[in-house]
Amino acid sequence: MGTRRGPGAMAALLGVMWYQGLTVPLLAIVSPWIALQFSLDARAIARLYAVMSVSALITFGAARLADRIGRRLLLLACLVSASATAVCAALARSTVTFAIWEFLRFSAVGAIANIAYTLLAEAAPDSSARASALGKGGMAAAAGGASLLVLMPVFSTWGHSFRWAYDLSAIGVLFVPALLRWVPESQQWKRARVSGVVERSSAFGVFGGRWSRRAVAIITASLLNGVEGAAVGAWSYYYGVLVVGISPQVMSLLSVIATLIGFAGFRVGAWAAERFGRVPTAVVFGAFHQAAALWLYLGPVKHVLSPPLWIGVGLCLSGFGASASGIAKSTAIVELFPTELRVTILGWVALAGALATGCSNILVSVLVGPLGGISRAIAVLSLSGVLGLVVFGLLVDETRGMSLEQAALEEGRPTR
Repeated sequence: MGTRRGPGAMAALLGVMWYQGLTVPLLAIVSPWIALQFSLDARAIARLYAVMSVSALITFGAARLADRIGRRLLLLACLVSASATAVCAALARSTVTFAIWEFLRFSAVGAIANIAYTLLAEAAPDSSARASALGKGGMAAAAGGASLLVLMPVFSTWGHSFRWAYDLSAIGVLFVPALLRWVPESQQWKRARVSGVVERSSAFGVFGGRWSRRAVAIITASLLNGVEGAAVGAWSYYYGVLVVGISPQVMSLLSVIATLIGFAGFRVGAWAAERFGRVPTAVVFGAFHQAAALWLYLGPVKHVLSPPLWIGVGLCLSGFGASASGIAKSTAIVELFPTELRVTILGWVALAGALATGCSNILVSVLVGPLGGISRAIAVLSLSGVLGLVVFGLLVDETRGMSLEQAALEEGRPTR
C-alpha cells in the first residue's frame, strides 16, 4: 500500500473489518426478535438462513470483479450497498420484503471481508507480517461482533430491536472517505494487470494448471467445515435464549466474553501459524473447537447449578479454537493462489460455505423432530467439521515463510 500512507491504510482496513464483523452475524443475533416480529418458529428461521446462503452467488460475482477491475473500487461499492440495503431491511414490514433486502445486504457484507483480507495480505512485506495483519483483521471483525452484542440488550428495551440493529448497519458509508484518502489500489494487482494475467484469467482458473489440487482440497474442506460452522455458530444465541432460557442480557454478556476470548485466539493463531505452520495450526485448533462445540450443545446444561456458566465456558472455548483455526486457514488460502485469482478463490470458498450453510440449516429443520431438539441436531451436524479438518490437514500445502509469489507459484510464469 506504500509506506507513506501505510498506517492510515491499515487503520482504514481494520475499521472496515470491524464494520464487517458488526454486520455479518446480525441475522443470527437478532433472530429471536425477528421470529417474534414476523411470527416465525425455529423451522421458519432455519429456512430464512437457508435463503440467505444463496447470496453467496452475488458475493462470488463481486469477488471475481475484484480480481478483474480492482480491489478498491469493489470495496467502496460494497460498503455503500451494504449500508443502503440495511436501512431498507430495517423498514421492511413483511417477511418476504425483509428477506429480499437482507439477501442483498448479506451479499455485499460477504464481499467486504474477501476484499479487505486480500488488501491486507498483499500489503504485507513478508510471511510474518501477513499472518499478523490478517490476525489483526480477524480481531477487528470480532470487535465488531462484540459491539453488536453489547448494543443488543439496549435495543431490546426500545422495542423492535432488530430494526435498530439494522439501522446501525448503515454506518458502513462512513468508511468510504477514509478508503478514498488512505487506501490506494493494490500494487500487486496493478502489476498483474500490466503483465496481462488479469485479462487472461477466468473464474474457473483456480481449477486449472498448478492450482487445481489446491482449489479442490480447500473447497471440499470449506463445504464440510461450513456445515459444522453454520450449525454450531448461527444457532448459539437462539439456543441459549429460547431453548435453555437464558435472558438476552446474560446471553449477550456471555457472547461478548467469548468474543474477547476469541481475540486471544486470533493472536495465538497468527503466532502459531508463523511458528509451526498454517496447516497444523488450523487442524489442531479446529479440533479444539469441535470438542468445545460438543460440550456446548450436548452437555447436561439444564441439570447443572448454573446453565449460563456451562454455556459460557462452551462459547469461550469454541470461540478461541475457531478464531485460532480460522485465521490460519484464511492466511493459507490467500497465499496459495496468484494475484489474479486471490479474491476469486475466496469467492469460491464463500460459495462452498453458502451451500454448506443452506444444507446445514435445512438439515437442522429436518432433524429437530426426529432427534428430539435443536441441540442434538446441531451436535450431529457438527461432526462434519472433523472430516473437513482431515481434508485440510492432508491435502493443503504449507506456505509458512514464503513470499506471496513463492506460495502462489507465480514465479517464472510467462506474461504477455
